[in-house]
Amino acid sequence: MPPSRLALEPGDVVTLDAGGRDYPLRLTETRDATSRRSKRARSSRSISRRCAPEKEREFDVVTVYGPTDAYFMDLPLLRGDEAPHVGYIAAQAEPWPGAVAVYRSPSTSGYALNTLVGARATSGKSVFGFYSGPLHRFDRSNVLRVKLDFGELESVTEEALLNGANVAGIENEDGDWELFQFQTADLIETGTYDLSGLLRGMSGTEGAMRDPVAPGARFILVNSAVTPLNMRPDEIGLALSYKYGPTTEGLDAASYGTRTHAFQGLGLRPLRPVHLQGKRDPETGDWMFLWVRRTRAGGDSWQGLEVPLGEDEERYQLDILDGPGGDVLRTVDLTAPAFLYSATTQNADFGAPQWNVNIRVAQVSPVYGPGPAAEQLTYDYQH
Repeated sequence: MPPSRLALEPGDVVTLDAGGRDYPLRLTETRDATSRRSKRARSSRSISRRCAPEKEREFDVVTVYGPTDAYFMDLPLLRGDEAPHVGYIAAQAEPWPGAVAVYRSPSTSGYALNTLVGARATSGKSVFGFYSGPLHRFDRSNVLRVKLDFGELESVTEEALLNGANVAGIENEDGDWELFQFQTADLIETGTYDLSGLLRGMSGTEGAMRDPVAPGARFILVNSAVTPLNMRPDEIGLALSYKYGPTTEGLDAASYGTRTHAFQGLGLRPLRPVHLQGKRDPETGDWMFLWVRRTRAGGDSWQGLEVPLGEDEERYQLDILDGPGGDVLRTVDLTAPAFLYSATTQNADFGAPQWNVNIRVAQVSPVYGPGPAAEQLTYDYQH
């Protein structure tokens, strides 16, 4: 039977026109497939009049899901109390299926459920290029315009901002995420905002800034929709296959996406040292280099004299460079944020004592290895 007869049920009586004659038939069974099939028994017209009133049948609404988008995010520690080695995922689908299931496998078969993404990400794309900005203070020059696929953004007070509100991420061409905060969200047109009053490179992500991050970069508001995956520390760096889609559909459904990704465990990565400086002894020609370390977690308190170490032990790697961006002449492993570069060692590296020296310093984690390095060209201003 055609779709227009979907209201018919067992017990209904119909008239079949066959061979120029009308046959009253009572339906005894219906079955839905690519078309509706039915079984019938002979009936009389009197039964037809009594048992086949005009009626409408109610049907369950069938939702057809489009493709699911998933965004894999290598992020540092956000609060400080989460597992440092895990990666994160956010998801987007139209219509939203209520939850997105994320399956994982070391190959292209044998997928096992890893996690559920229970909320739709507030996400979109940048409209213009996003340039690098100052660190550790407000960026009042840059404005980021984003067009959202879903969700809304709102302005917050400066107090709320400094208490952790409005954290967002923008992904550069290399797949790295810069975390930043925005105080003001001005609605320009439907779904499009100008974000200003920015705090840039949060949690050690300043290395993801570019000049610029090109238009069309992925933007995600970092809230509860950004979901941690279930990972073991020994899975860091492994390229694993993921499938993701509506929880109500199978892995072979057209709504499911597939991606291979290797998370880097950025929650374990030491932060870049700051305040590099050098002082030369005019009598001996020796240089003393100093710097200040940062911490991955627990560094917001103003009560302590210095931030917690955040690593099992304090270690640094210092490189002596042959000029800015030059070759490495010497590498030194250290256990304190200081290094005495004697005139004798300078003679061995350069052939003579130096009036200025270019250094590069990274903090080292026994688990992660060296973090991002800070580079500084030090001058003897008395010369």
